[in-house]
Amino acid sequence: MEQKLSEKKFFTYVFTSMVTMLITTLYSLVDSLFISNLVGDKGLAAVYVVWPILAVIVAIGTGIGCGGAVIMSTRQGEGKPEESDIARANILIVLIVLSGFITLISSFLLPSLLRMMGAEGELYNYAMEYGRIMIYGCSIQMFAAGLTPILRNDNKVVSAMSIMVVGMICNVILDYLLIYVLKMGIKGAAIATLSSQMITVISCVVTLLRNKVRPIHFSQFKVKPALISKMLRIGISPFGISLTPSLLILYNNVQCIKYGGDVGIAIYSLISATIGAYRMILIGVAEGVQPLASVSAGARDYDSMMRIRNKGIFTAVAVSVFLFLFTVATAKYYPAIFGVSKEVKEQSYWPLMISATQLVFTGLVRISNSYFYAVGKNKYSLFMIYFDPLLLTPLLLLILPRLYGMNGIWISTTISQCFLNIAAVFMYMRHHQEMKRKREEITNFAGG
Repeated sequence: MEQKLSEKKFFTYVFTSMVTMLITTLYSLVDSLFISNLVGDKGLAAVYVVWPILAVIVAIGTGIGCGGAVIMSTRQGEGKPEESDIARANILIVLIVLSGFITLISSFLLPSLLRMMGAEGELYNYAMEYGRIMIYGCSIQMFAAGLTPILRNDNKVVSAMSIMVVGMICNVILDYLLIYVLKMGIKGAAIATLSSQMITVISCVVTLLRNKVRPIHFSQFKVKPALISKMLRIGISPFGISLTPSLLILYNNVQCIKYGGDVGIAIYSLISATIGAYRMILIGVAEGVQPLASVSAGARDYDSMMRIRNKGIFTAVAVSVFLFLFTVATAKYYPAIFGVSKEVKEQSYWPLMISATQLVFTGLVRISNSYFYAVGKNKYSLFMIYFDPLLLTPLLLLILPRLYGMNGIWISTTISQCFLNIAAVFMYMRHHQEMKRKREEITNFAGG
């Protein structure tokens, strides 16, 4: 009976996290649909030029929230709910302090960053119009990203999902009113996104304040430097998980502009808006596993950790294969849905099909990233997260386009994900042996 309840909890966490992550991705996807159809290719390209900058901001909020959330769940597994509540309060303290500082710095650096990424002329003007508004509201984005992990690890996964759904609906309505009805263009898209995210933040705060089982008290807001330091160390992994897709967008933007011009970057924008969204679903699978794995690690329940790991791997790989097949079946419709120009439509089908192959390998990578940091194997997690964007993909993007042109860009992610799959298998083998040894030590100690 207990095993069945555990399995039911697993799929509840994973499913709600998948939906939550998908809704998070749909914020930018909805903007892309409205902008591509009502503003044009340049507007769509501008969103994806700005997005890597915004993604750093979102990743900081995610890293803080997830880093603290791991501590929350671990303390719960250890039977220390008071320390879990103090960790929750310290997440909020760090979010408040950092959000103001980052708003100031990012607003100052925006023009230079856009030029560094190759934005010029009309593309630069669109990017500045969209980016300036989004930067001014980066505190809202940080809190939206940082509060969701708190709810998830506070046993409020359904509430977190529901809040994101409401925010998404508001975003669609506001996009329609501001872009289509009021003709505010790309500026309206930015205002709509920030307004809907503000609704998300307010809803998350209200949910936390109404928690009667684990209420928030002023006495919990004790600044704990050691706890904050640990939160930030753990947060480096989820920060990287959140940031990696946008780093890849940045690298690919630069190479697409170089080898394909405006058409090349418009094609990649279409790939990012579709296949990129599917990759985020896989992050949702992984993040749903994190709370359960952290609680089991805190309780030193190695049998439970193995079950959660195995279910997570199976689920992530199954979803990966499904998303690949779904992309193959639907890729021909994407250009029409996004309303791209005839030139982009004619050249985008095979880039979409080539890029889709990465999905087969992405599931195992994503589950490995989150599982390892959830159970305290930070070295494994850091390698899986940072080796690709800091070394492997830049190297592939430097070499392959020179040999195969634009096709070299499209295939680079698949090659990198395949390599990381091999690395993950070796890490799981080593970690499995380690868990078996620790389980035997506990058994022998109890028997003695």
